Amino acid sequence: MSALNDYYAALERLKANKPEVLPKGSAINNDTVALEAGRKRGSIKKSRHAALVEAIEQAVQEVGQNVLSPAQRIKQAKTKTKAVKSAYEQLEEDYEKLLEKFNSLLLENFELKKTHQI
Repeated sequence: MSALNDYYAALERLKANKPEVLPKGSAINNDTVALEAGRKRGSIKKSRHAALVEAIEQAVQEVGQNVLSPAQRIKQAKTKTKAVKSAYEQLEEDYEKLLEKFNSLLLENFELKKTHQI
């Protein structure tokens, strides 16, 4: 298999998010395509592989770079965790207020029944 074929095969694997060398979710760019193809970082030059560089740029547009880096995924997970924790705390607070109101009404109802039965 020629180097160019290796690059295109690597690009297709990255687009499908099924890389063999890199971790899943790797960003698509010239360096990751080269690494996935078993070559060195920086081996894809626009001067030598203009069509490949164009295909990589098109793949980036198609995929929309929805693939996040591990640091971005951690940051996104922390943000989501904070939001869920905040929502949970708000629900807990609302629950306590409603429970107090319910107990107050229950006590008031009991006292009213007690005064009317005498």
